[in-house]
Amino acid sequence: MIRHNDVKQSSLSQFSGLKGKGRYNSIAKGHSILTARTKPQIESDYQEDKEKLTIQSMRYCSRFQTCSAQLCPLDILISERTDFPDNEKCGMAKATRHRYWESMPDYLRKALPFEGYFSSEYHRIKSARERWESLSEDKKAEIRERIRHVKPGKR
Repeated sequence: MIRHNDVKQSSLSQFSGLKGKGRYNSIAKGHSILTARTKPQIESDYQEDKEKLTIQSMRYCSRFQTCSAQLCPLDILISERTDFPDNEKCGMAKATRHRYWESMPDYLRKALPFEGYFSSEYHRIKSARERWESLSEDKKAEIRERIRHVKPGKR
């Protein structure tokens, strides 16, 4: 049977090779693989700044004062929010939300990840735009002509 006293165990200072020399020990000081899980991460003001920008961008919505939706596409941090099935989502029309995004100053427009849309809406619109742009001019003209002949209300 092996007892604890029988096992020779190395100390952390022996790994660095600087034992007793008074130099910087990268294992014993600062973050290392051994201490990273136990030390809290250093937080910056970055998150606080993003929260301020979020409030600024959401104020562009006409429903800002009365809205209770937990998921807002005008929220700069929407991709970091947790979506639960019972969370209320914004009921504003896509085109209206996008117009709000267009009316924002550039620094807010650049900070919003999905241009006033929800992620799924944004990616659907983006892929449709890419498909349209990949078509030849003849194919685009053919599609435009077909759309002209569709009767209103029968789409």
